[in-house]
Amino acid sequence: MHIALAADEGRRFSIGPDQVTVKGVSPGDGGFAVVDYRAAPGVPGPPVHVHADIDEAWYLLDGTLDVLVGDERRRVEPGGFVLVPASVPHGFANAGSGWARWIGILSPGTALTMLEELGALMPEDGAPDVDAVVAMLAGYRTAVVGPPLASGAA
Repeated sequence: MHIALAADEGRRFSIGPDQVTVKGVSPGDGGFAVVDYRAAPGVPGPPVHVHADIDEAWYLLDGTLDVLVGDERRRVEPGGFVLVPASVPHGFANAGSGWARWIGILSPGTALTMLEELGALMPEDGAPDVDAVVAMLAGYRTAVVGPPLASGAA
């Protein structure tokens, strides 16, 4: 297990055109995972969804995001923070012309496996098999509850 990583270190994978670098995962059940997430410009974010058992926190480093958490829509800029408790519908869209980048914390850390499986189902260019994605998410008690956010909807 690594205790410290340089800026360019960590295991990488893609979710569609988005890029994820794993910075750390606490050992054992529960705990948390930390990722450096980069959302590509010009493509929709995920559909609005809800995790029954996963909490998320995002600290935006670069770019601009439109976010929905529960009933609240906001535009988040660098230095902004988003908290997504379990059981709260949420989604995001990159609202800028460049990459948006944030540090994401997922709890429990086993939620990282869901992101990795999602990445395996999402082609970098083109539409995924929606039925396969929905079935995989259901295994993590995650449900799609709405369409992707339209950028500029904040």
